[in-house]
Amino acid sequence: MRFTPVLSLLPFALALPRIPRDAASLAPQVLEQIATLNSSLTSLTTAVNAFDGTLLHVIPQSLAVITAETALDAATLKTTFITKSSGNFTQTESNSVVAGLANLIAPIQTSLTALSAKYEVFKKTLESPIVLLDLKILKAHTDDLIDAVTAKVVPASAGLLGFGKGIIDKAFDDAIAVYQGS
Repeated sequence: MRFTPVLSLLPFALALPRIPRDAASLAPQVLEQIATLNSSLTSLTTAVNAFDGTLLHVIPQSLAVITAETALDAATLKTTFITKSSGNFTQTESNSVVAGLANLIAPIQTSLTALSAKYEVFKKTLESPIVLLDLKILKAHTDDLIDAVTAKVVPASAGLLGFGKGIIDKAFDDAIAVYQGS
């Protein structure tokens, strides 16, 4: 019976408006993931360049490409999740994250160029439809990541991300066009 007065206040306490806490900035974790993305891109490029489609090597080389692509996609999704969970970035954090993403443009272009150059080999081994699907998925997930980061950086940095997104989308579109036979 001692709890009755306390229990009678419970509905009022639950009805009070809650002040949401600002989410903490997770910029350091985002930067760690950007480093992971960079190493995943390097692994993908290496696996694609090593792919020669020869009968004795087609299975292990295919697995290497698939493993590298899966790791890259998983890292992209994880980075997007962390970014969406983060609070807004400060000016300094925004600059660091945008610079980190800008440093990924060349490795992305290199990987996509390598994939485009290996089109005939993937086609010969009947793997080009898989590569095409992976390219479309990676493009969508990369766009989601850039959109998530754009929502967290300061407005001055958002324009740079839009510019970088255009460059990356062009590279993806070119590689997708090769695999679609356009």
